[in-house]
Amino acid sequence: MKKADGRGRDILQGLVAAGKPGRPAEGSLPQARPSGAVKAMSLGLDRLSAEAAQAKALREELASRETTQELDPALFSPSIVSDRIPSTSDSRFQELKAAIAENGQQIPIIARPHPTEEGRYQIAAGHRRWRVTQELGLGLKAIIRKLSDQEMVILQGQENGPREDLTFVERARFAMQMEGHGFNRDTLSAALSVDKPEVSRLLTVAQALGEDLIVAIGPAPKIGRPRWLQLVKGLEQASARAKMTELVSSADFKAADTDQRFTLALRAVGTANGTAKRRPVTSDRVAWVERKGGNIRLVSDNASFASFLQRRLPVLLDEFKESPEAKSNVTSKGARH
Repeated sequence: MKKADGRGRDILQGLVAAGKPGRPAEGSLPQARPSGAVKAMSLGLDRLSAEAAQAKALREELASRETTQELDPALFSPSIVSDRIPSTSDSRFQELKAAIAENGQQIPIIARPHPTEEGRYQIAAGHRRWRVTQELGLGLKAIIRKLSDQEMVILQGQENGPREDLTFVERARFAMQMEGHGFNRDTLSAALSVDKPEVSRLLTVAQALGEDLIVAIGPAPKIGRPRWLQLVKGLEQASARAKMTELVSSADFKAADTDQRFTLALRAVGTANGTAKRRPVTSDRVAWVERKGGNIRLVSDNASFASFLQRRLPVLLDEFKESPEAKSNVTSKGARH
């Protein structure tokens, strides 16, 4: 027994010495190296663990992912707040209708269970797609979410905002509609993705125009803020409202498209003080240059052109830097100094 104990101590000392730098102690056991089979087993276990983790993550993702359902359009109602202005001459709607007729509904709408009507739904985003499926007799693809009133109007505004879908006056009217339903300025700012001063400006325009006139003119996609402000200014005249009432009931106004209706309205109120005479009012005007002192401004009330210019501006600036005009400007500045 004593010899065995001594040998055990020698083995233990050898193992301790083997963990130190230098040669292993005499009589120590050699370090075991994993065989190929053990390595393969270890790698296999690691791979199985990784695959199990990936499978778990996929299951969790699938469980949380919202599913698209195809439902009867008759089961849906519009949002509590209207963001779009109905228009019989809306070319954007006709383009959407043609695309869905050819390729089907690619993007589902977002709706919530109707808060007061069992078995029905209320649309948060996708009113035009809903209308298209009704006209084409198709099922409506929808994602159903649980949404509060506040969550619904914010989603409704943010879904439309980035896609240049809502025109200036539609955004102004949307702000007025939300305020009319009791939503605070924070909610309006979130829904429209603008700051509170801009919310105030939108509300000022919408309230000055009034719901009836906004709907009568329509979305006017080619008309931006400056010209709507011109119209608001023109409506301050004593006889302006009477002129507008007469215009809206005229055959020419009813036959015109939405941009032409705006032009007619501006002419009706702009003749007394010359507001509309500063430059020709045409629905196809895109932009113009204004010079005042040493300053030059490029002005446009066409929202589509503004988006195009913003996208192309970096390229245009690069082209200008290499142009003769830019080089001559640098030379002239150097000469003045």
